[in-house]
Amino acid sequence: MNQKKGSAEEQGLGRSRGGITSKIVLTAADEDTAIADGVEVHETSHLEPMLEATTARVPDIQKAVADKGFDGEPQRQACRDRKIKPVIPYKANSTAPGRLNKKAYRTRHMIERLFGQLKVFRRVAARYEKLKQTFLANIQLALGFIRLKRI
Repeated sequence: MNQKKGSAEEQGLGRSRGGITSKIVLTAADEDTAIADGVEVHETSHLEPMLEATTARVPDIQKAVADKGFDGEPQRQACRDRKIKPVIPYKANSTAPGRLNKKAYRTRHMIERLFGQLKVFRRVAARYEKLKQTFLANIQLALGFIRLKRI
């Protein structure tokens, strides 16, 4: 896709129910350890690059636990192609819903706790930065502080 330099989409800004906002996409090992991160307009478009970055750092992944925002057969297939079992709930309007491994899905609280710790940092929670690169740097800095606090 050919985007204008400085466009809202290029900067990770998109429209949602809450107004103009962006999505922080993270993969994590636990509530203190982020593996890969990114800022995007849409979550689903960033799943494959996140899987690539995560498997490069942690090659032995059995399950990918995600929320309904990642529902879709292409996303599930991207996980299966990497021999990762997708644990993604189906949306209510899904045409062919399957079963969800609820026991595995309960581990999703760890990423939610990491987001909770991340939102303590005001610059991340409010996104004062316009540029995607600067915002991502602040996220990485905050994730570093979270990790150091655990050590």
